[in-house]
Amino acid sequence: MRFAGALVGAGAAMILAKGVLLILTGDDRSLVPWFALLTSAGFGLAAIVLWRRADRWRWLTWLGGTGAAVGFLAAVVAVLYLVTGTIPESPGAPDLVGITYGVSSAGVAVALLTLGIVIVRNRSLGGSWRWLPVGLIVVQLPIFIVAEAVGVAIGSVDLTDGLGLALTGAAWMLLGYAIIEKQQLALDTRENPPPS
Repeated sequence: MRFAGALVGAGAAMILAKGVLLILTGDDRSLVPWFALLTSAGFGLAAIVLWRRADRWRWLTWLGGTGAAVGFLAAVVAVLYLVTGTIPESPGAPDLVGITYGVSSAGVAVALLTLGIVIVRNRSLGGSWRWLPVGLIVVQLPIFIVAEAVGVAIGSVDLTDGLGLALTGAAWMLLGYAIIEKQQLALDTRENPPPS
């Protein structure tokens, strides 16, 4: 799980960097494909670990792993376009690039939601940390509402977009930290007592 958390954290760092660069320089770097690639890989590894450890709701780990795999494949296509010189956000980018953005985002979202439910149900993260993956879905809209309000007050579209991305990246980095540091090996001690 530690490597899965590191991949999620690295993906989050891409979104944080994109947001900070947008705020400070107005430069909109194409880092979303890297975010999708790294986080979907992290969620795929987490799904494998959770599948082996979970005794309840294992079917959700399969669904989360499938979402992560689909997101990863779409992100690979987007990254290939990016490294061959096609900037995904440019007007001349093929329609397939936009489709890969949508598919990779949907795959990451499905993985986050389903694996988040498994983590809550099986207490895969210690204490209140188990609520973080599901909480991340809940706070995403308020993050963008706050960023929009700040950007409108200042009168800067770059600040609106950049702040939303930076706050999202920071929240996802917290998730990566939690997966690395707060995982529990005994998922539910009430139903899975430690061996004597």
